[in-house]
Amino acid sequence: MSSLYRKYRPNQFSELVGQDHIRGSIEGMLKSNQIGHAFLFSGPRGTGKTTLARLLARAVNCVGKKKGVEACGECEICLEIQNGQSVDVIEIDAASNRGIDEIRDLREKIAFAPARSKYRVYIIDEVHMLTKEAFNALLKTIEEPPAHAIFILATTELHKVPETIISRCLRYQFHRAAPDKIVAILKEIAVKEGIKLEDEAALLLAERAEGSYRDALSLLGNVSGEKDLNATNLRVLIGLPSAEVINQLLSAVANGQPKTVASLLKAFVEEGLDVGVLVRSMANSCRAQIFNSQGSDVSVTAPLLEELLLALAKARHSIDATSLLCASLISASLTRENKGTQVTASSEPPASTVTDLSEKEVQTAPSVDTVSATPVKVDDSGAFWPSFLAAVHEKNHALYAVVSSAHFEGVTDDKLIIAVKFRFYSERLFELKNRNLIEEIAKQIAGRKLVLECLVKADLDSGTNKEEDLLSTVVEVFEINE
Repeated sequence: MSSLYRKYRPNQFSELVGQDHIRGSIEGMLKSNQIGHAFLFSGPRGTGKTTLARLLARAVNCVGKKKGVEACGECEICLEIQNGQSVDVIEIDAASNRGIDEIRDLREKIAFAPARSKYRVYIIDEVHMLTKEAFNALLKTIEEPPAHAIFILATTELHKVPETIISRCLRYQFHRAAPDKIVAILKEIAVKEGIKLEDEAALLLAERAEGSYRDALSLLGNVSGEKDLNATNLRVLIGLPSAEVINQLLSAVANGQPKTVASLLKAFVEEGLDVGVLVRSMANSCRAQIFNSQGSDVSVTAPLLEELLLALAKARHSIDATSLLCASLISASLTRENKGTQVTASSEPPASTVTDLSEKEVQTAPSVDTVSATPVKVDDSGAFWPSFLAAVHEKNHALYAVVSSAHFEGVTDDKLIIAVKFRFYSERLFELKNRNLIEEIAKQIAGRKLVLECLVKADLDSGTNKEEDLLSTVVEVFEINE
C-alpha cells in the first residue's frame, strides 16, 4: 500500500488544484503584506484545507523568499514546517482534543513571541468538534490576538461552527473536486508511478472518491501494486459492485420486485461486499440519469435518488448500517409494487450508460381526505381494526405490509395501541409521514383524535400475509437487531 496522497501533497500554491478562487485571494493578501489574523477554511473532506493551511504557514514565515509569494521550500523554517517539526506551527485536532484544557493552554502560551519564526500559526482541524466551552475560550483569543499570532480553522461542517467565530474570520469555502480534475491528477500520478491506468478505471476511482482528492489518491495507492488497472480488475480490488448488479437492483427496486431485491442483496452481502458502496453506486447512476435525461423519466428517477440519499444519510448514524440500507431498498421496492413503474436495466456501466427509466410516473397515493373509511363505533364488535387496515391498504401499500403484521391491542379514549414483533417495524411506523397517516385514518374511523402507541413484543405470532413474511425474512437474513 502506497501513501500517494502524502507523496504528492502540494508544496506550492501553484500545485493546489481546483481552488483557484481561494488561491488568488491568499496570494493577493501575501503580495500586499496584509495578513489576516484568523482564517476559516470550510468544505468537503480531502479538498486541500489542511494543505493550504500549512502552505500559508510556510509562506508567512519563509526567510528565503526572493520574489513572489511562494515559500522557498529550502530554508530551515520551510523545512521545519514541511516536516512537522516547527515549534511555531501548532496543529490541533479538535476531533480528538475537544476539551477546554487545550484551548486554555493555547491562550496561556499565545502571548509568548515565536521561537524562530515571524508568526506563530495555530491550525485547528475539524474545529466544529470543539465543545461549547472551548469555543467560548477560543472566541476570546481570536477577538484580541497578539500581532504575531495567526489562526487557521478548518472544518467539514461549517453549520456547527458558532456565528461568533465565523464573523471574526476570513472565510474561504473549498469546492468539491470535479471528476474530470481528479481523473487528470490520477492519470498524471499513475504515469509517474509506472501504472497503466485506463480512463474508465480512473473515472471509477474519481466517482468512488466523491469529490475528495485525498480519497482518490488513497484509493490509487491501495491498488498501486497492480501495474495494469482497468475497470474490471479495479472493481474487484476495491470492492466496487459490478454494473450488472447495480442495474439489476435499480430495475428490481423501480419495478416493485421486493423478493428479487432481497435475493440480490443477500448474494451481495454473502460475498462480503460493502452495501454502502452499492447504494452510493446506485445513487450515482440515478444522478447521471437525471443529468443526462431529456424526457419526463426524471419524475421516476428523482424520487428514487432521493430515497437512496436519505437511506445513506440515516445509515451514517446507524449502529447497523448494512441492515438499515438493505431494509430501505426492500421498502422502496414494496412502495412501488403493483404501482406500474417500469425500469429497463442497461448492460453498460453506470459511468457511461446508466439505468434507463421509463416515462411512466410513480403513482402517488390519494390525499388523506379521500380515504373512504366509514366511521364506526369503537366497541367490542371488532369493526375498528378491519376498517383501519382497509384504509391503510388503500393509502400506502408498503405501510400496510407493516401494519397488517401488527397485533391490535385496543383503543382507549385517546390512544390507538398496537404491538409489533420487531423494533424495526416500530421505527417505520413512527416515521413522521407514516405516523401522521396512521393517526389521521384512526381519527376518521373513530371520530376522535387517537395517538399511536406501539409496543414491541418479540414473541408476537407472525401472520400469513406475504408482505409480512417477506419483511420478516429481511429482518432475519440481514440480522436487524432490537
